[in-house]
Amino acid sequence: MRCRLCGHTFDAASLACHGSCPLGARCTLICCPNCGYQVVDESRSGVARLLRRVLRATDDQAADPPEPRDRSTVPLSHVREGAAVEVHRFEDMSTARLSRLTGFGLAPGTVVTLRQRRPVPVVAIGETELALSEDIARRIHVHVPREA
Repeated sequence: MRCRLCGHTFDAASLACHGSCPLGARCTLICCPNCGYQVVDESRSGVARLLRRVLRATDDQAADPPEPRDRSTVPLSHVREGAAVEVHRFEDMSTARLSRLTGFGLAPGTVVTLRQRRPVPVVAIGETELALSEDIARRIHVHVPREA
């Protein structure tokens, strides 16, 4: 399995539930051992299987297929000021740093706008503006949309 947040690859079947989990053997969550991101194990959750069937049926009925996007990624530090980009992945970040960034809304799939590059990079995430160090900006990889 590949973590949707940090990209770490691990074997979900070999993970043991945390001792602090009150559900114990009935727990239906898979936790990334690198960053702690949790997803529901569809093979153990009836609600997740039901939702997957409903969503799959809804997707089959969708009229317009999504537009293909340019999937080239660059570090956030290489983006021009004013550009709106989609966060793709984080590279070599500690769990604590990932938790802090996601707490501010900076996560894969989020669209951010680079407000300024100097003296420090500042990104806008919705109504939130977040100042980052150059080191952190280099470790955040983003999708840059094609120029029209």
